[in-house]
Amino acid sequence: MAKRSVIESLHVNAQMVASNEEVFTEDFTVHGIYFGEGDPEAGGQHWNFTRSLGDDDEGVCTVKEIQEFTVHEGITSFEMSRTSVVCDFDSDAAQRTGVRRLTIAYEIDDATWTDLASQAKLVFTDMAHFKLTPT
Repeated sequence: MAKRSVIESLHVNAQMVASNEEVFTEDFTVHGIYFGEGDPEAGGQHWNFTRSLGDDDEGVCTVKEIQEFTVHEGITSFEMSRTSVVCDFDSDAAQRTGVRRLTIAYEIDDATWTDLASQAKLVFTDMAHFKLTPT
């Protein structure tokens, strides 16, 4: 497999910010936080971070839409605040994603922030690299 070029930093200004908890069965729920800039079919950036806790837990799953890649784990730092996310990937994940540091800026209302922070805590349950700045 050819090596993908890796850029040091990518900045996304997300107009779409969402969180979701999708219950598939009694034992399988997917928690997710989602960020999008523009149309992913026309060069836009959509980044999703999801996780299912329990027996099927494979850790945090990072997806760049439209299914450009899927990476389980590989995050060395994930800092989320009221206005942005800064996510650093390890060398293997950087090779898969094409970026070492991903910064996502956004402007959201209080209700969206409350839901986003709540789901992020579930997505990053027991992850030492997760930091939430609650303002």
